[in-house]
Amino acid sequence: MRKLLLLSAFAALGAVPAHAGETYGKLFGGVVFDRDYDVETVPPGGPAVGDLGTDTGFDVGGALGYQITDMFAIEGEIAYRLNSIDAATIAIVPAPADPDLSALSFMANGVFTAPSAYGLTPYVGAGAGTARVGGLGEHDFVFACQAFGGVKTNITDRISAGVEYRYFAAPDAPYPGAGGALDIDYATHSANVVLTRSF
Repeated sequence: MRKLLLLSAFAALGAVPAHAGETYGKLFGGVVFDRDYDVETVPPGGPAVGDLGTDTGFDVGGALGYQITDMFAIEGEIAYRLNSIDAATIAIVPAPADPDLSALSFMANGVFTAPSAYGLTPYVGAGAGTARVGGLGEHDFVFACQAFGGVKTNITDRISAGVEYRYFAAPDAPYPGAGGALDIDYATHSANVVLTRSF
């Protein structure tokens, strides 16, 4: 009995669950890891004509959400991601004047929050929307999707802080060159710090 009471106390420590009907705002930012891309001809599935690599970059974003139930929320999100291009072997593309690869995204997300334990609240989410992706001074809007998950803890009864992993993808993003007939499967992996405030 004593062990059960102790476990219950630890599970409740610092855990203030979300409540249905609440609105919240969220800010996040962190590191977008470096990666390599194949550059392909259009239509998708065409032969690769080169590749490019990116340095570690950053992302920043914010969301406004609504807690439908204690465990499920929906939110609208705007975010920006940027990586510098550190190497490219694409003979038919001119030397980059602005060697960056970036995405400005507008997403609708669904978020599932698990019960809190030991002061930590785990959550996972997924979303879809559109992103303005490109480089070399040329960008276009394409379909985008993402998945994310993390843990958060309450600082006050209204403010929480946490850490999060996020995967973001915009397949068949256009890449400048050859009359616009190139693309890449844009995708990023990032680690973020997240601050949330409920209203």
